[in-house]
Amino acid sequence: MKRWLNKMEVFEKLLDSELYSYFKNASFYENPVFHTAHKTIDFYIEFENVIPLDVYERIITKLQLALHAHVKLHIHSKNNAVEMDELDRYVNHFVEKYSDVKDFRFLHPYLENDTICFSTRDEARLSALNLALPNLIKKLKEVGINQEIVCKKVEDDIAIETAKVQVVATPVKQESVKKQYSSSNSYKKESATTYKIADLQVGFSNVQIEGHIFDIDNRVMKSGKTLQMLYISDYDDAIVAKRFEGARCPIEEIQAVKKGMHVVLTGEVVYDSFSKCDSFMVRKLEITQEKRREDHAKVKRTEWHVHSNFSEMDGVCAIEEFIQQAYDWGMDSIGVCDHQVVQAFPMAQHKIEALSKKDPNREFKMLYGCEMLVADSKYHIVYNNDHRRLEDATFVVFDLETTGLSNTRDEIIEFGGVKIKNREEIGRLQMFINPKRTIPAHISNLTHITQNDVDRAKPIEDALDELLEFIGDSILVAHNATFDVGFMNAACRKTGRDELTNPVIDTLPLSYAMLPDDQKRFNLGSVCRHYRVSYDGEGAHRADYDADVLSQVMYNMMNQLGHEATLDTLVDMEVGCEKYSSKKPYERNRPYHMTVYAKNKDGLKELFELITLSHTQYLVSTGKENGQPRIIKEEISKKWDNGNLLIGSSCQNGEIFELAHTRSKKELFAAMSYYDYIELQPLDCYKNLLDRGSITDVDDLKWYLQFIYDTAKEAGKMVIASSDAHYVNPNEKRLRDVYINAKAIGNARHPLYIYNKQLRKATSNPNQHLLTTDEMLKAFEWMGEDVAYEIVVENTNKLKLLTEPIFPIKDKLYPPDIEGSDQKLRDICFETAHQWYGKDLPDIVEKRLTRELDSIIGHGYYVVYYISHLLVKKSNDDGYLVGSRGSVGSSFVATMSNITEVNPLTPHYVCKNCQHYEFLDGDEAKSGFDLPDKVCPVCGEIMRGDGQDIPFETFLGFEGDKVPDIDLNFSGEYQPNAHAYTKEVFGDDHVFRAGTVGTVQEKTAYGYVKGYEEEMECEPFNEAKRVDLAKGCEGVKRTTGQHPGGIVVVPLDMDVHDFTPVQYPANNPNATWKTTHFDFHQIHDNILKFDILGHVDPTAMKMLERITGVNVRQIPMNDQATMAIFSTTESLKIDTTKYNEVTGAAGIPEFGTPFVRGILELTKPTTFAELVTISGLSHGTDVWLGNAKDLIDNGTCKLNEVIGCRDDIMVDLMGYGVKPKLSFTIMESVRKGKGLKDEWVTEMKANNVPEWFIDSCTKIKYMFPKAHAVAYVMMAVRIAWFKVHMPVHYYCMYFSIRCDAYDVQTMIQGEAAIRQRMADIKHMKEDKTQKPSDKELAIYDTLELALEMVLRGFRFSNISINRSAANEFIVDPDDPKAIIPPFTSIDGLGSNVGLSVVKAREEKPFLSKEDVLKRTQLSKTLVEKLAEMNALEGLDEENQMTLF
Repeated sequence: MKRWLNKMEVFEKLLDSELYSYFKNASFYENPVFHTAHKTIDFYIEFENVIPLDVYERIITKLQLALHAHVKLHIHSKNNAVEMDELDRYVNHFVEKYSDVKDFRFLHPYLENDTICFSTRDEARLSALNLALPNLIKKLKEVGINQEIVCKKVEDDIAIETAKVQVVATPVKQESVKKQYSSSNSYKKESATTYKIADLQVGFSNVQIEGHIFDIDNRVMKSGKTLQMLYISDYDDAIVAKRFEGARCPIEEIQAVKKGMHVVLTGEVVYDSFSKCDSFMVRKLEITQEKRREDHAKVKRTEWHVHSNFSEMDGVCAIEEFIQQAYDWGMDSIGVCDHQVVQAFPMAQHKIEALSKKDPNREFKMLYGCEMLVADSKYHIVYNNDHRRLEDATFVVFDLETTGLSNTRDEIIEFGGVKIKNREEIGRLQMFINPKRTIPAHISNLTHITQNDVDRAKPIEDALDELLEFIGDSILVAHNATFDVGFMNAACRKTGRDELTNPVIDTLPLSYAMLPDDQKRFNLGSVCRHYRVSYDGEGAHRADYDADVLSQVMYNMMNQLGHEATLDTLVDMEVGCEKYSSKKPYERNRPYHMTVYAKNKDGLKELFELITLSHTQYLVSTGKENGQPRIIKEEISKKWDNGNLLIGSSCQNGEIFELAHTRSKKELFAAMSYYDYIELQPLDCYKNLLDRGSITDVDDLKWYLQFIYDTAKEAGKMVIASSDAHYVNPNEKRLRDVYINAKAIGNARHPLYIYNKQLRKATSNPNQHLLTTDEMLKAFEWMGEDVAYEIVVENTNKLKLLTEPIFPIKDKLYPPDIEGSDQKLRDICFETAHQWYGKDLPDIVEKRLTRELDSIIGHGYYVVYYISHLLVKKSNDDGYLVGSRGSVGSSFVATMSNITEVNPLTPHYVCKNCQHYEFLDGDEAKSGFDLPDKVCPVCGEIMRGDGQDIPFETFLGFEGDKVPDIDLNFSGEYQPNAHAYTKEVFGDDHVFRAGTVGTVQEKTAYGYVKGYEEEMECEPFNEAKRVDLAKGCEGVKRTTGQHPGGIVVVPLDMDVHDFTPVQYPANNPNATWKTTHFDFHQIHDNILKFDILGHVDPTAMKMLERITGVNVRQIPMNDQATMAIFSTTESLKIDTTKYNEVTGAAGIPEFGTPFVRGILELTKPTTFAELVTISGLSHGTDVWLGNAKDLIDNGTCKLNEVIGCRDDIMVDLMGYGVKPKLSFTIMESVRKGKGLKDEWVTEMKANNVPEWFIDSCTKIKYMFPKAHAVAYVMMAVRIAWFKVHMPVHYYCMYFSIRCDAYDVQTMIQGEAAIRQRMADIKHMKEDKTQKPSDKELAIYDTLELALEMVLRGFRFSNISINRSAANEFIVDPDDPKAIIPPFTSIDGLGSNVGLSVVKAREEKPFLSKEDVLKRTQLSKTLVEKLAEMNALEGLDEENQMTLF
């Protein structure tokens, strides 16, 4: 062997001619060495030139295979020159293979003055490179590259990190190789190889991939250049592609690429060590058009069956995508029928309106329907009733085994029966029957009946007489008798006999009627378990065994029914039997699908009514808090009789397919009379039935579909072909696959989910995408060309002609009306105005009131005001203050009707005593609250300023045509009462909560994708593929809910179904309120919504009033000491050497957050008006940062000049001379973040509006209304007043109501402990390795206030079993400077437990720990904790015996 290996010719035998060509001029520079122990061969070879990397790798692989040993090549090369591309491949190869050179990852070599260089901008990385360089040089030497290499730091902006710098290397003469391995120069021209993303491997270079961009991440690096990361998917796999801004890829090119584009990328695959996955380095990017399916048919079909993403956890595409696809194919309509809901209707209507705007001459009709779950309203327990008494009757309890489920196509293979009378067995019969065909394998597995068992038996025609004789005139009993008796009747028909006339009792529906509410399953085994009849799973599915156990069950049922029971007793139970179970038949009968379409406007309302019924009256409870919407046939029939609905037979889960599959032609024919049209789907849609074995093969399936078609023809029913589409394109099947394997709410499983793991991995789901006309014709060509055309094109279009255009969403607002409320509102307003301003109203008041009332009443919005007035009045009467939110404070009518405390008039004085008023001219103050108190010249009382100068127009517009949005902040504890009051005013059936639809969000979708990987036990997906799937899965409906405070009011002369169906939120049958079925945002402009929100401010006010006795409405808004805390800490009388806060605003609502405190420190406001501006600045988006802050910082304007609230824009523009209507329009556009139009800018400049003002407007994304800001600031100032003047009570309120978490032990220990705990949490925040929990962050906020309180000279007393309240901090009766924490401030001690302690303590004092445990709900752990904190105040372990 050794001798043989010394000759160069050996390689000719071991390698193919292409590889051997490299060895032509090569020679050994040392003899090969063979290490026997390690089975390794070292070859020392000198080549002419450096050999390409992939040649090097192929040589090693080939040699190892041929020699069965490890091979090491040690190479010298005469010509050291190497092309940069080749060198780059080698470096990349070593980086992947050896960790000691990993620092060179993503760096590419380039030539500079004939030296090979690697460069970096990072000092630390440079030293790491220099350390690793000797290892790299050594490895390159081994492959024959022996060159000087240096690493250097560069400052310039060459995109060196991953951009290749092409350098022309000295051409190398190497004749034989030239053909196969082009040099770097022609490397660019060489066409790239196209790969699927899944087949890419690290090290592939000059490869091409194609796909769509599903996400883009542009990051600006330290150098100021952009790194672009494109997430690319080819619908099978995904990868992140990267490119750097540089000479070859300017920033314009980076910005030109958008999400959703289809691209072809050329480049190479590298390993990204930062994100630990493969990524694609882009050398070239071309934007292309994705190949899309087209519909070439002359006459297009109409699709009648698509499921949008409102089909809960099932459909994955938005209805807009289906409509767009049908539109693009040239179709003129499409029908949506989601499972049980109609929530896609508004989106469908908006989409169609958008299409007709685009092309007004092209008509497109939307067909609106729903696939409902229909259940029978009766149990079918008895057939052929002859009124026998059960006690005296003879029964034959029997069971059959068959070759399948269809009594038309399948045969009986075993009969097992037991004859009983007087509860004794009087005969039994078991016989096999020859089906004259092969028994399907899955039937043999299930029943353990083999072909041998039946081959020797009689066929049915010979066996039937014996069976009929055994049965005689007995009552037949079977579990799911429709199946067994159906087969017996089919056998009779096939052999020319009459069908059976015996009475039949079906124990399946009988067990539905008799088993208790908590029974979930009703198969024979479950029913046996209920009656404690022993049932052996092994013997099951054999006819004689099943008949035997069923006879035992029958005895038990007869015992329950009593001696007098007859067949009539059972018939009476068919409507449900309260005696045994409160469940109704529609709850327990198996439901089936049915499609219901609206033909016209009346049909739409009827459809809405059906949806409401199914979501309320017929909602079937499936767990504690969720239900399944069902409907009974009778309800649909009632509506159908009016002629406004179309009813279709739906899919494989419909009644028609089920009957065709399992029953006789007579039953199928009878059922068809109920439908307007019969649906067939392409064979693909039924794949799951073939996989499960319920249908034998495709021919079998075709037979059933043909059977349906033929029977429908006889019944005179139209047959149509539909897709039952759950997504638009075939590639979206992967998204639905994720949902099929995802658990829904309550751990519910998808109907197509396969429980058996092996089968699940091996089975693919049915294809259910939207088909073109051509594809659908092809899918039905097996029925013959004419039939296919009839059902695919002709009938679907004929059916469409039966419908009219429908618009589910109305085109205007329908406010409710309360008789006389317009006059009542006028009266209330003027009455209040006279109370405030005296008998003769000031001109300004009278004019403004009249103008506003005319506008409000003229537009029909007076009801909104009147109801709000009633709600606020009721809350105030019940002792709860109401805060107004939103722009309603801009309306003086709102002030005069007591809806808001904000007075929008210009600043003025008014005397509460004698109604003397003084309106000020000029700009003395922006807010009346900033006016100093003044003595009334008439009566000598003190007058206070009021008036915030807010124009009414910001609320309703100059034409008064903006829908008013009155939001009211009720106390959180009072909110349910306010909601209930609306029912009193309007009645139960006119008031609903605003509904919401909860869809799957990115995080949840990502969880589903990971769950899918686990379910399928596949190789884990890479991150890009997970994100791709998760993004595709987003937006699918998961559940429904309700708006936190929105109440929708339906006009009294209309019905809610004129707008929307109604339902329970999340289909929870125990919910107290019903909600709108449509997501409220979809009907916002048609129906009035009140925002009756729960808020903590009014609760805080109520508590402060209760504990201090101060009337909060009397608190002055111009108190100097109070205003001072927004700019300094002076009023707090705090030791500033120990306290580093600049202001005293911590713990003041709206001003206490670090962000707003930062604004306060910068602006040092001293007036109420400035606080209003700050409130606006801090709540807007892009109003302060990068906008007003810069203007104040660089001295362009002062705080009182910048744009803070949306009203400022309108008022300021009008001040500059811009027309009022335009000023309003500009304000509305800016506040919504829509910016300025060019013509507006021209108009503004013409009126000398300053540049900074215009510039500021263009940046704003969202703005607060001034009225909202004023309302918030009023609450804040009141609370600040308590903080300054009644600090102990303020801190009691703050810690009771405003805190989310406590560390009460630290708080009691005082300043040092508080500082230490805060420092610990702060350290965690700053430390990258640990992250404080949400609870710790909340504790930090609490401690901040605790520290302030302690530094102001107050303290926390200890918790005390005898003194602490249940859930409120209270002033210590023994020390006016201390507060006692409540029981609930201890972790894990809830409100009810706290209340139990107080209640027990009030009954009689505690004697010992044992007594505490016995008389309260405290756990042992909590009692120990209290003891540890010395809160038990010396109680003994056990009660002491007292002798006296």
